[in-house]
Amino acid sequence: MNVLPMPPGARAKVHYHDRIETIAYLLEGECVVYHGNQVQHRAPVSAGDQIFVPAEVPHAPWNESAAPCTWLVVHSSGSDQDGIVLLPALDALIAKLTSMAK
Repeated sequence: MNVLPMPPGARAKVHYHDRIETIAYLLEGECVVYHGNQVQHRAPVSAGDQIFVPAEVPHAPWNESAAPCTWLVVHSSGSDQDGIVLLPALDALIAKLTSMAK
């Protein structure tokens, strides 16, 4: 379990966790989690909400707001770095998708 503070505009790199599930609870603020094989889904999350990300599902939290947000994150392995697989091609795709939406 770890606490993940995200300043305004911060975004994690698109990644998944090999055979590891993730549950994230937003302690404060607002954030968006992009997820899916092509990061095509956008899940807005507000303080008090939680999100479940199954193993092997690409995802990236992004604080699109003007205020900080803070997550409490739990992985089924106990560590947020276990089984992490970065997906640089999807980083480029998410950047393109979000720039088109503006």
